[in-house]
Amino acid sequence: MPSANYLFVFEAAARRRSFTAAAEELNVSQPAVSKTIKLLEEATGLKLFRREHTRLELTAEGQRLYRETQQAFDHLHMVLTSLRTKHSNDTVRVSFSTSFVQLWLLPRLKDFKVKHPDIALRIEESSRDDQDLNEEDIDISARLGVGKWPGIHAWHFVTEEVIPVCSADYLREHGPINTPADLLNHRLLHFEERHRVRLGWRDWLLHHSVPVARLAQDFVFTDALSSIEAAVLGQGIALGWKHLVHDHIQAGRLVYPLDAVHRSGQSIYLVMPAQRPAKHGAMLFRDWLLEQDADAPIFKTTDIVAP
Repeated sequence: MPSANYLFVFEAAARRRSFTAAAEELNVSQPAVSKTIKLLEEATGLKLFRREHTRLELTAEGQRLYRETQQAFDHLHMVLTSLRTKHSNDTVRVSFSTSFVQLWLLPRLKDFKVKHPDIALRIEESSRDDQDLNEEDIDISARLGVGKWPGIHAWHFVTEEVIPVCSADYLREHGPINTPADLLNHRLLHFEERHRVRLGWRDWLLHHSVPVARLAQDFVFTDALSSIEAAVLGQGIALGWKHLVHDHIQAGRLVYPLDAVHRSGQSIYLVMPAQRPAKHGAMLFRDWLLEQDADAPIFKTTDIVAP
């Protein structure tokens, strides 16, 4: 194994795509970062970076090492956080995706606090679906699937429904969308999350019988949240999970350009570890989540913008 310090420097350089930016973040000199990367490449026998014009890019080997290094650092962070808070029985630790926290939970959190002012929540934004809730001391989280996992209690929260969304301004500027095939003439906003598998544009289009040889990828984000926010700003059309885009739809920031929905047959479940007794606060938070009408009908007459 190479020095752990090499990996810390590599992760910063890979994430920032710049030795100079990594040096500023780590408070060292740019030559020191460059030398450390060279030592790492010598220790592993791998070529990790290449320069394309003025931009620093990862090689295929570099991309894989970056993914694994970042996942390992994320896991270590979760373990350390768990160890520090393990004996705090008055705090409920919850873990959800960034998209769920930002788009669904935060707008509703005031209601929970009004009803349960004495319950303290520690809200963690996770990039993974496969957390070990017991090992990482998570009281409640969410998973996509059919509701069956060993050592897990699960409650149905919302059925997975995925539909294109865009801003009304984008639709007025770029013309009507009458069928799923029309989407091929528009800028589609993609995302590829590192540690979570979610439906992408290719699968959505194939589900609606639209043959896809090659899709343009003008914008590819590493989080679904960014693709949705780009759609709000009129940058193109994103895939929207019904419960996540609900508030944007209601406020008019997003519209459904057509009434073609993908229902995968899976659902999102609230999950809690079965290996330990649930905290009273965690059960109250679970009950509050289940009271929300996340499975409300996807369409209202004002949701779809007519051509």
